[in-house]
Formats: sequence, structure tokens, C-alpha cells
Amino acid sequence: MATPEGRTHRPRVAFVYPNPRRELAAEVAAGRAPDTTLLGQNHLAELGIDASIEDSEPGGRLRWNLREPAIAWRLASRADVVFTPLAALLPLAARARSRPKVVVVNYGLCTTWARSSASRRRLLRASLGSAARVVCLGRSQREQLLAQTCLPPEHVLTVRLGVDERFFSPQPQAPSADPLVLAVGKDLARDYATFAEAVRQLGVKAEIACLPRNLDGVRLPTRVRTRFVGPLELRELYREAACVVLPQRRPDYPYGTEDEGLNALLEAMASARAVVASDRPVLHDYVEHGMHALLVPPEDPDALRDAIRRVLEERELAASLGTLARAQVDESLTTRHFAASIAPILRAVQL
Repeated sequence: MATPEGRTHRPRVAFVYPNPRRELAAEVAAGRAPDTTLLGQNHLAELGIDASIEDSEPGGRLRWNLREPAIAWRLASRADVVFTPLAALLPLAARARSRPKVVVVNYGLCTTWARSSASRRRLLRASLGSAARVVCLGRSQREQLLAQTCLPPEHVLTVRLGVDERFFSPQPQAPSADPLVLAVGKDLARDYATFAEAVRQLGVKAEIACLPRNLDGVRLPTRVRTRFVGPLELRELYREAACVVLPQRRPDYPYGTEDEGLNALLEAMASARAVVASDRPVLHDYVEHGMHALLVPPEDPDALRDAIRRVLEERELAASLGTLARAQVDESLTTRHFAASIAPILRAVQL
């Protein structure tokens, strides 16, 4: 876009995340954390876009509820576009002021819609309709959101998520008589009860990287260790693992998100590790069963057990899954790919 003086205008884009990200950005710059959850913000400068992080101010419940209109007011003179998962009020507030334009990235909007009251759905529909665009992370997610909201199809786009492939780099794995099975994730739709039953039947060594809340009511086998780890420890766990498992609830589970598991899936793929995952529609935009991962029916401990056993016993299969998964990441699933995909969207909506 050219200014009246003929100079090229670099779009000013503010990234507003659900939680603060400035400290994470500093850790990324220092090489101590992956840039995955920055959603491409740190790669947009090389694409001609001035992208900054706008953290919400901490506060009590009232401030939390009012933060979206406050963000829209604060950014009206400082940003051309806001890129954000916050969809309840921010697009409506920005539209009332005619700026900035808002691009919503869909983190669980379909699940939120499914468990919302009629009045909340009307508000969410109005807010999403006020956004310049809605970006979904998979075709199935886009189709579901369109069916729920009846938004115009051209209003809702699909961009696949990316991972920091430099941080999660492949490392050779030493052969072991006692291989590690790793399960990762703190989302509410993780199904560690099914995972526990599967590894109990196998008798293998396993570790679960999650929050304590994820294990409420779950009876763990004796050889399963659990802990919450930081990014550097998690990277080492991926490198140690012979198999990474993403156990998840059925797609219509009312908690968590419909894009559940994508971060952990991409991290394991970037680490060139064999993945066994509970099947969900959104995964099919990222992996092909039998080529990049093994997909099994959700909440089925026997199917999960058999897939884990295959990976542990068929080392050529495990190596092939990991190699092809990493190649898939390098080809199209990095954070740079994500930034390159959203850049034309951000430019278009600012006009």
C-alpha cells in the first residue's frame, strides 16, 4: 500500500494473545524456548509487516471481562490490524471505532459455541461477523464453524499451524532395551486414563508431561512418571522418547478445543519421533495415517496399546514415521510458513 507521498506503508499489526507473551519472546530470542505460540509474529518483519506484541494488563475478574474493549480502544491509533484469538468482544469494539481491523485466529471457537447458551452464541456470531477475517487451523474446523455460525464462506479462511523446527530439531536416538513412551499435553481434552490403561497392558516405561489437573481420577501404572516441564526439558524428553502419544477424547467432547493436540503433534514431528494419536478431524490436515503418524480411535485403550506396540517393535516403521514427519514440517509446517500464509491476509484487511 502506498501513502499519498508515494512511500510504501508497512502494515502495523498488534498480536494480542490470551496470556502475556513478551517474556516468552525474550526467551525465544535467547534460544531457551520455541516460537510456536507466537503465531508467526517474530517472522513478519522480514515480510514487510511491523508486528508487535500487545500484552493485556493483569487485574481482577472485572478487568479480565473488560479487557477486550479496552484493547480495541488502546490500539485504535497504534495498529492497523489486530491478530488475536480473543473473539468475545474485541472485534465488536474495534468495529465501533472503525479501527483497527481484527483478524481472529480460531482457538477452540467451535467447542465454545457448542457449549454456549443461545444469547452467548448471538454475541459470538455478531463479534465474529465484525472481524475482518477468521482464520481456522484446519479444514474440518472451518467447515464446523461455518455450519455453526452461517458466516459468509469468504470470511473464514484456513491456515495450518506451524512449529519452531529449529528449536525442536531431530537428534539420533540410542537403542534401548527399555524404551520410553512419552505423552504430552495439558489441554482439557487429553485422555490420560486411556493412555494409562494402554501402557499398563504393555508394561513399558512411560512419562506424562502435563498439569496435575489432567490426572484427576486417573490411576497410573507403577512405571509411569508424571511432571510438568519447561521447554528445554520437554525438548530433551522428545529426543529420549521412542514413541510420542497424543491420547485425546472423542471429537465431540465438550471441553478443551477442537484443534486439540496440534502443538504437541508438531513438536514431536519436528523432533522426528514416531507419533501415535487419537484420531480427530483436524489432524488430517497435518498427517496421513501410516505415513506421518499412526491414528487410532479415541478412548480405545486396546487400539492405543496395539499402535504403541507396533512402534516399539517395528523400528523401521518408527524411523520412517519420524523421518517423513520431519520432512512434512520442513516442507510446510514451520512458524515461518504460518507467517507467510497470514501476511497477505493482514495486508488485505488493512486496506
